[in-house]
Amino acid sequence: MKVVVTGAAGKIGRWTVRTILEAGHDVIATDRLLREESASKKFIQADLRDYGQVIQLLQGCDAVVHLGNIPTDVRNTSQAIFENNMLVNFNILEACKDLKIAKLVWASSETVLGYPFKPGDLSYLPLDEEHPTTVKSSYAMAKRLTEILSDMFYKLTKAQIVSLRFANIYEPDEYEKMPIMHWKDDGQKNIQKKNVWAYCDVRDAAKACLLAIEKDNLGIETFHITAPDTIMPDLSKDLVDRYFPDVSLKRTIQGHETLMAIDKARKILGYEPRYTWRSVLNNDGTTKKLPEDQLALSKTNI
Repeated sequence: MKVVVTGAAGKIGRWTVRTILEAGHDVIATDRLLREESASKKFIQADLRDYGQVIQLLQGCDAVVHLGNIPTDVRNTSQAIFENNMLVNFNILEACKDLKIAKLVWASSETVLGYPFKPGDLSYLPLDEEHPTTVKSSYAMAKRLTEILSDMFYKLTKAQIVSLRFANIYEPDEYEKMPIMHWKDDGQKNIQKKNVWAYCDVRDAAKACLLAIEKDNLGIETFHITAPDTIMPDLSKDLVDRYFPDVSLKRTIQGHETLMAIDKARKILGYEPRYTWRSVLNNDGTTKKLPEDQLALSKTNI
């Protein structure tokens, strides 16, 4: 397939370009930032707010992986995030419609579920794709509105449109920061309940993008994409009992499993996350000895 990856200079984008290339597909990478060292030899600097540029980029492609949004970030105002992301997302959907592109995969977010989560916000745990949405920021609103737009464009085109709700992306060399950022005291654990301690290794996020473009006949779908576990050394049920004691359980929680359920992605996409901080760190925060090549790719910053 010929695949366009937007946001290709970003954290998920860099790994997604490489993953799709390694699977044997042709990749056109694009971003507002020039990324000369991209794994793709076909890198085009473009502004997705310009519909003409979007049409030129997507012409002749078989699938689009759309990761090109401003992330929720203190460096941008709420207005700037909403205005940019909504226009960009609409342009991608509209261009896919006009060009009759068969497959679109795009990055939604756990924020549409009510981030930052508070006990009274949640109907049940683990959170699945059927859980009610509640938006609390312009970033989350743009993601949720794009999910709604995706439904509309699917009805117009019957093309395959897949929304991937990613959570808190980590690169391999970032795991060593976890004990300081999240484990040092009970206050940190309490803060991190804001997304039910969910996270995702960037390599698994990239693999989910590949699975979603290679799968046929999906129609319109939304999937949660996270690591198989939480970012905490504590058992998941213990975290729920302590920080969400009044939230009902939809099913039994096992071991350290993620509280942002990935059952649907496993069943339909064949998504099986391979990477977790537990292969890098011990429960006391000390680092396990790893072969250098396991961290080499992230250190190249590609």
